[in-house]
Amino acid sequence: MILRRATAADAATLARLNAHVQGWHAAEYPETFFAVPDPVGLVGYYEGRLAEPGCTAFLTGDPAQGYALCCLQERDASVFSPAIRRLLVEQIAVAPEARRKGVGRALMQAARDLAGEMQVDEIVLDTWEANHAAHGFFRAEGFEPVRMLFRRKP
Repeated sequence: MILRRATAADAATLARLNAHVQGWHAAEYPETFFAVPDPVGLVGYYEGRLAEPGCTAFLTGDPAQGYALCCLQERDASVFSPAIRRLLVEQIAVAPEARRKGVGRALMQAARDLAGEMQVDEIVLDTWEANHAAHGFFRAEGFEPVRMLFRRKP
């Protein structure tokens, strides 16, 4: 399977691959997500993220069938907790027709390899409560839930 690091030239590809994930989020949480973000703005968003130090995106396939956007997070020690370096898998998406073919596993392996290169303490990700399919995948990849976010509208 072809796997490579994305460059700023891949911003439109990331935006394309994000579309079905964005649509799922908008269907489940319409008050929180736009169904179709501004296409020019979305490409610009990915161009900006890929230019940030500590942000890396991986693409799989030719043409690309999935991506993962990973960002280094560092927190200094405080009175509450020790310093920590973590890799946040901020976004991961696999085109529906490419699911269950190892694309997601390859992307997560790339994130684990990057975490080793960066010598981080942990890899984290977050997911929406309704995304049960993703929860199963993340658990199969060795992730376990450690905190929950609750919300209430006034």
